[in-house]
Amino acid sequence: MTESKAAAMDIPPDAAQVQQLYVQHARELWAIFYSICGDPERAQDAVQESFLKLQIYDGEQIRDARAWLLRVGQNWLRDQARRRVNSCVLLPGLDDQTRQQLSADELLALGERQGQIRAALAELSEEDRKVLVMKYSMDWSSAQMGQVLDCTAAAVDMRLSRARRRLAGILEQRGVGND
Repeated sequence: MTESKAAAMDIPPDAAQVQQLYVQHARELWAIFYSICGDPERAQDAVQESFLKLQIYDGEQIRDARAWLLRVGQNWLRDQARRRVNSCVLLPGLDDQTRQQLSADELLALGERQGQIRAALAELSEEDRKVLVMKYSMDWSSAQMGQVLDCTAAAVDMRLSRARRRLAGILEQRGVGND
């Protein structure tokens, strides 16, 4: 299997295939699920549920395992949000490894800026947040995003452009500079 597009897999998948897919995709799936619900534990649960369903899956052949896992996890998160009165909230805190190298003033400024960005992201739709996370957190190409979102790379570029414009507009309204 390649990283950009998973090959069709045996059904039901064997343990080695599931393990290989887990190593390749668990981190990026977690990041996407985290962007959707903002709860690190719930995001991890969505990853685990996705891989559990893959392990017991006995349906048609899966052409793109990453996209399949992403859809299963998103559906699981939606089901969980519907079941809970207190559904997902976006990004309660960002865990950034670069913080260890910053001064106290820089950390304070970074925390304030991240808070402003989190608040602006919370105003965006789930779809806008999703494309922004795929692009800027996961560094996916438009083609990779198109596979997951079931659309063309050109459509992804348009969605991304619109999401960036909406985010920039919200940040501008809040007085956040574009530096």
